[in-house]
Amino acid sequence: MLSWNVLLAVLPLLFIHKAEVGMKSDKTIYSILWMVAWILFFPNSVYMITDFIHISGDKFMWIEEVRKYSMDRPVVYGNDILIWIKLLIIGVGFLFSLLVGLESLYIFEQNMKVMTSKKTSILTVLIVSLLSAIGVYIGRFLRFNSWDIFFNPVQLLKEVTTVINTFAMQFISVFTVFIIVCYMVYRIFRKIALC
Repeated sequence: MLSWNVLLAVLPLLFIHKAEVGMKSDKTIYSILWMVAWILFFPNSVYMITDFIHISGDKFMWIEEVRKYSMDRPVVYGNDILIWIKLLIIGVGFLFSLLVGLESLYIFEQNMKVMTSKKTSILTVLIVSLLSAIGVYIGRFLRFNSWDIFFNPVQLLKEVTTVINTFAMQFISVFTVFIIVCYMVYRIFRKIALC
């Protein structure tokens, strides 16, 4: 599962590079098709943080009752190495996916800036963040994939319109902010690294 999610997270970087090549060689239709593929698959790169739910059943720590005047600490940490390895693997997968996704968003923003203006490129980053948060919600809770927009559009639209509730709006709002903050931090570190 993790390998598949990482692959899906890397695809947006490939797609945005293809779109960039199309723009540079004046192949507008080619470029637009790759941009559409990019916007559909970009949510996969931030989706990986939701994979941490797979460790929710594992016991990493617990509190034990402590006798009065005892020097023992009440917090006990799990010593099953497999759960710690699982945590590390999911963490590395998430970090890698997030970084390649944010790099693809950076390339997208730079291309938008060249094609339009700085204000428009910032606005499109905000819109992409919102659409991606919606995509993460659809993927995690409704269990649809990026390609279902083509292969199962009726069912996708039907389920999306029937499950709009307070939690969905809260999740999408929080995730939109998460993506924007991650991107801002990424841009800062990218600028520092290239100085």
